[in-house]
Amino acid sequence: MAERLAKKLATSTFVPQEFVTEHSQGGEDELQDVRTTVQSVSDETSLSLKKNVYKNYSQFIDTAREISILEGEMYQLSHMLMEQKNIMGAMLETSLTSDRVEAPKDKDEDQEEDTRKNLAFLLEKVEGCSSITEVPGRHLIHNGDLVELDPETLTQIQRVHTFLLNDSLMIAVWLPHRKGPVRYKFQALYELDSLAVVNARDVRQVKNAFKILMFPDSRLYQCDSPKAKRQWLDIIEITKKKKMAVDTLKKEASQISERPSTASLDTSNPFCEDDSEIEIAPFAVESDMLKAPWLQDLPEDLDVCIAQRDFEGAVEHIERVNEYLKDLPASAGVKEYRVRIDHRTKQLIEVLRSELRVSPERSLRGGPRAARRAVTQLIKLGKSSQACDLFLKNRSAIIRFNIRQLKFEGATTIYIKKLCSVFFDTLMDTGQEFMKAFPEYYACFSAFVVWANEELQSFVGQFGRQVFASQMSLSTIADCVRVVREHCNSLNDIGLEFTFNLNTMLYSDVQKVIIDSRDQLLEAVKHRSQEDVWRPINLRDEDAVEKFVSELVELGFTNMEKYVFNGCWITITSNTAQFCKSYLAYLDDLLKLYTQELHHLVIEALVDIYRAQCRHMEKCLNSHRFVQEHDFIIKNARFLSHSLLPILQKKFDEKVGQPTKQLTLLTKEYKKLKKLWESSGALV
Repeated sequence: MAERLAKKLATSTFVPQEFVTEHSQGGEDELQDVRTTVQSVSDETSLSLKKNVYKNYSQFIDTAREISILEGEMYQLSHMLMEQKNIMGAMLETSLTSDRVEAPKDKDEDQEEDTRKNLAFLLEKVEGCSSITEVPGRHLIHNGDLVELDPETLTQIQRVHTFLLNDSLMIAVWLPHRKGPVRYKFQALYELDSLAVVNARDVRQVKNAFKILMFPDSRLYQCDSPKAKRQWLDIIEITKKKKMAVDTLKKEASQISERPSTASLDTSNPFCEDDSEIEIAPFAVESDMLKAPWLQDLPEDLDVCIAQRDFEGAVEHIERVNEYLKDLPASAGVKEYRVRIDHRTKQLIEVLRSELRVSPERSLRGGPRAARRAVTQLIKLGKSSQACDLFLKNRSAIIRFNIRQLKFEGATTIYIKKLCSVFFDTLMDTGQEFMKAFPEYYACFSAFVVWANEELQSFVGQFGRQVFASQMSLSTIADCVRVVREHCNSLNDIGLEFTFNLNTMLYSDVQKVIIDSRDQLLEAVKHRSQEDVWRPINLRDEDAVEKFVSELVELGFTNMEKYVFNGCWITITSNTAQFCKSYLAYLDDLLKLYTQELHHLVIEALVDIYRAQCRHMEKCLNSHRFVQEHDFIIKNARFLSHSLLPILQKKFDEKVGQPTKQLTLLTKEYKKLKKLWESSGALV
């Protein structure tokens, strides 16, 4: 049947409305069968989709790896074609007599060729460093393998390959089991201006190590030998000094020459003059635009803002410079300057991320407003998804921290009230703050809903361990469930309707509690029936009678005075009175636990217990032991039918909103007993 249904659902002519109409006419049993079949088809389809996803995922990984290898080989091929092109160009410069036209070799051309070779080496060996090689004038000075160590524990973290460039230091992680020429993956790039190299003393097993300090952190690296360590320290220091000297010369040259000099031009040749103007003008414009004092000082200003935790000021600087640079041509100077700004932007983003990360040394007592500052700046930097993820993780840690601060003291209900108040109030605050922090980022709201549902699942797990795992009474469990549902309904104020989710998560535990308590009441009915002697209650005191009557009136019974005779006698047995009290208490607890999904189970439990009491009366009517008490037995049966059942129906109908047929049919139990009594020939 499942295969036939799957084929039917897969046809292009399938109409859901006709399918539902066809199967809804067969009654509840057919609907249950169809539901089971559809669920089976759904499970099989889900399993098949998972298998296909895993299969395609592995193929995707293999394809991506092969593409990476192919990319490296294509670059090598491109490099070889470039060399062939240069050779062809050199051959064209040769005269017809095979005498090569010798031209003086330019040092700049040699340097440019060396730079291309160095950058080609980087592209061949390091994955993800294409943006590093785009900066004009950047070339490789030194490289080598190092081992990164944890500064605190001095344990090995990973093996890295370090590349010292003329203006920066690049760190690449070693990739084991990688085919092809690419052996490393780009990890970080640090400008030489913003780092310092410090010699590290030999401690225990850690020798030949040095530290690289750069805001906001530091790294510890170990060399193979003392010679390699000394070489790294010296060459980094020399490269930093050369870069500082070059930067100083550039700054002095820009101050001396406000614009390019044209004194050497031959003014008698108008064509030469025009060509010079065309050639010089772009560089002059670029020089003027990048020479503004605020642009020259902006990288250092960003470093200061990040160090002083002035995140708003740093973001304003970045927005201002990006707005300024977007209209400039993509020249060499602009590219170099943009790389410097991008590097500091990444540093700022990392600092903002660390503000939202949860760590043991960071206090978790701040509310959601404490994280809004970092979230706002991350959003301005275009990292809204990261800001959303970190914000929600931060709130998860705060929820767990606040729950751990609660102490289990006093009654369980009091603790559950505190637990619900802490969890749902924090969830409410998070929702309100989330809407303020991400007002126009609607894609993030789905992430918030998923997060809230996961947090609710975690909360229900802890709630279940406190309420359902321990041996508590049904009344206490019902009160706890009622409290958590009331708090969950308060989430409607922030647009979260999680009542159904909560009831679904609690369903299995509540179902078990209802069944167990029903079995206990059935056992109690059986135990009391063995001791029932069908005698009226003698309370021996008018005060006791008044107290007994008031208790039943509070439960909903009316006209109890007519059941009192001779001052202190009650015309029902103690068994009947005890059954009414326990039955109505059980009813109140079930109404607290009631949901639409539990409707049939609740009805079944109430009917089973009432019929068990009626079976006890029927057994006594059929017994020769209680022939003289038949009239009194019928009076007790009439009390249950005419006094207890109306209370049951009224309370249940008020909860459900409509009459319940199964409870109405319980009146037939009295008619059955009365008929049995009449057949015995007794008189009322």
